[in-house]
Amino acid sequence: MRSLVAVPAAAVLLAGMSAATVVATAEPASAAPASVSAASALPTCPGVRVMRHALYTREMLKAAYIHVFYDARTRTVCAFLNSTYATWGTRKHMLIRVKICSSPSKRHGQCIGQLQSDYRAGWYTGRTSTVRLHVPRGCIMATGRIYWGKHYGLTHTTSTFCVGGVLT
Repeated sequence: MRSLVAVPAAAVLLAGMSAATVVATAEPASAAPASVSAASALPTCPGVRVMRHALYTREMLKAAYIHVFYDARTRTVCAFLNSTYATWGTRKHMLIRVKICSSPSKRHGQCIGQLQSDYRAGWYTGRTSTVRLHVPRGCIMATGRIYWGKHYGLTHTTSTFCVGGVLT
């Protein structure tokens, strides 16, 4: 007959924690902070990323990235502003704006013949909400703005990514 040995609860807890630590450290490194990889409620965009543009503060701190996606099936542009590791978790005011222009431009911030625009703004610690626009024709330009305390940054993309032909 087998005898049962009582194991203190603390030893079981420590053994479980050690196993969890081994599992956690065995995971490959992620490009996003740990809290991001676990969160499924973060904004995502369908389609192909057509723009990624860094946003710097006046002090040259890389604070965020503009991400712009285009879904050819639905002809929809989708964009959000994503904090960098340096600013992730810091509460800051962030704005992402998307404009649809009738003609392309290589100048940052120039939207020739603006057709429509939309934006999302608010206080965020990581990513902004997404902004979406239906784009049957035209060129896409995005603007990102960020500020908190004494830090401020503003940037624009070019409007060189065009869909459905250029309007004249």
